Amino acid sequence: MNEPAADRATFSILIPFLGMIAALGPLSNDLYVPSMSLVASGLDVSGSAVQLTMSSLLIGFSFGALIYGPLSDRFGRKPVLCVGLSMYAIAAVLAALSPSLTHLVMARALQGFAASAGMVLSRAIILDRWRGEEASRALSWVSIFMFFTPVLAPLVGGYVAGFDFWPAVFWMQAGAGVLCLVVTLFMLPRVKRVVTKSVFASVRAYGPILKDTQALGYMLCSALGFIGVVAFVSTASFVFVEFFGLTNQQFGVSFSIVMLGGSIGAFANSRYVAQLGISRMLGIGATTLAVGGVAVLLSALFGGGVIGLVISFMIYVFGIGFVFANTVARTLSRFPESMGAASSLFGVNQFFIGGVVAALLSRVVEPSPMPMAWVVAVSGVACAAVWWLWLRPEVPVTA
Repeated sequence: MNEPAADRATFSILIPFLGMIAALGPLSNDLYVPSMSLVASGLDVSGSAVQLTMSSLLIGFSFGALIYGPLSDRFGRKPVLCVGLSMYAIAAVLAALSPSLTHLVMARALQGFAASAGMVLSRAIILDRWRGEEASRALSWVSIFMFFTPVLAPLVGGYVAGFDFWPAVFWMQAGAGVLCLVVTLFMLPRVKRVVTKSVFASVRAYGPILKDTQALGYMLCSALGFIGVVAFVSTASFVFVEFFGLTNQQFGVSFSIVMLGGSIGAFANSRYVAQLGISRMLGIGATTLAVGGVAVLLSALFGGGVIGLVISFMIYVFGIGFVFANTVARTLSRFPESMGAASSLFGVNQFFIGGVVAALLSRVVEPSPMPMAWVVAVSGVACAAVWWLWLRPEVPVTA
């Protein structure tokens, strides 16, 4: 088999697998979101309190991201990934059996800690194999899987929520974790990489990464974009169901339409990044976030209703499909000998900030769209500002 054919074969096998394990993160949120109001009534707590189960998941993501990269640099991607997937299945079972909100919040934190293994290591495995625009293309295809999960999961979650039994979503997530573990054990191909001498050697790589202003800029750009997604995911259920009066099933459809924008954006990035370059694609994505964020705010201010918010959010998430893949590719490509550590820091930055934002939004008692809209607008404009005022002036447009 010639090299191009071999590359295509590797791509066609590896990318769907990586997309599947990376999709556990979105699945943890999006299958669950339509059942949040059921959790509130089932555990006899307020809707705002239930949002803590979202912030705990994201904070768990951030702490998990901190360690999986260095561990995988030392012990290999596959063993560490298998440990993470095993923990994920166990955490989902604990969530399903939770007798109180406190127990559920703790189980969700563990679930996030475990799920971050798939998200962190899928990026590291890609950068073990590809660089530059090819890495961005591969990351875009993984993002398509990640964004397509929120397209289908809320529909399934909304259907499951119709049975008024919220633990069912966690039993489904446990099954997904077991399936991913089995596939990992038997199908994950070997990937050439540099093995560090110790875990501490990989952890020490955090120092140079944190001193690299370009890397910090790319991580901040991605995190700001992610804040808008978190604001939508963590509050949309209560805004659309309690404020606008949608049913759980109707909300599931609305949520899926929004997330379809991310899949379209990631697909567009995979098609055109090799022609236009990472810089141009990142500029398009960051600008789209600003436009979408402002559109969300205007829709909330001037009574755009459900349709206006869904279209505006879809524009925002379309831009995320460009921003995520290209910021990851740029950041990790700067550190070829410590990509696990770089991927970890990328995840910590993204999910910790998102978790803090979700926790703050949980303090909002009234299900008004305004807090969500303001957060999305500010995060979108800030992301564009970081790109155009900080990162873009230092990067050739063809790079």
